[in-house]
Amino acid sequence: MRKLALILSVLLLTGIFLYSLYGNSDSKAASAELSEGVSMPAVMYHSVLMDRERTGDYVITPESLEEDLKYLKSKGYTAVTPKEIADYADGVGEMPEKPVLITFDDGHLNNMTYALPLLEKYHMKAVVNVTGAFSVQSEQENDPNPSYAYLTQKDAALLSDGNIFYVGCHTYNMHSLNNRQGASRMDGESVDEYTSAFADDTDRWTELFGESLVYAFPYGLVSKESYPVLESRGFRIVLTCRETGNVIYGDGSMRNKLVIVDRYNRSGLVQTDEFMRKAGIM
Repeated sequence: MRKLALILSVLLLTGIFLYSLYGNSDSKAASAELSEGVSMPAVMYHSVLMDRERTGDYVITPESLEEDLKYLKSKGYTAVTPKEIADYADGVGEMPEKPVLITFDDGHLNNMTYALPLLEKYHMKAVVNVTGAFSVQSEQENDPNPSYAYLTQKDAALLSDGNIFYVGCHTYNMHSLNNRQGASRMDGESVDEYTSAFADDTDRWTELFGESLVYAFPYGLVSKESYPVLESRGFRIVLTCRETGNVIYGDGSMRNKLVIVDRYNRSGLVQTDEFMRKAGIM
């Protein structure tokens, strides 16, 4: 009897040991994946124009944009939304195997005219970061020419309803390089003075377009003193212009915190393959 009990004990311990090595390999793999994070490149577009003579560092043709989208599709990339990124960072969502974030800065009307149909064609989603003062001025001028006009409040609302573009904040009126460099803190400006000015500007934008998860700093000029203001207003994703890759962690360590996303500027002066190699999108 004792011999039988000893044999059973040995078998039980052996089973537990083997299970610890192999039986929970799936959960171990999932845990490792979460701790390692997911690589997510981000692309920053600006204006999309038919006129090839205006192509430059911040202007791309619809043909080049289409080549980019074709490339992303051929390489198995899925364009993700801000909510997907935030949910994953909170530990409550999933990300595709090869995510990419597509963004358009400044809120050019031509993003709706030329980019929207292409995004729909290739089943891609994107973020358009609108500057409030540009939008108000375009509405007052009432000259909706895609060569130079910006999205109005009504345009932005239509894009939001269309479920292709997500509208992000690109400041209300801090998009210049005069005394203040973009939305950054000025020399000699106290933290209280800066956060008050930044909060007022952000609130004016929100009054115009509603709440958003995304804040894109003009020119990539970031002042970290702004972070508490953004967090208190429900922003989750901060977009920069620093050209490097991103790793998004899904272990919940970033729950309710700002996720900083660096982006590669898509110049219209290079071909798709060259840009994608630079951005590590292979």
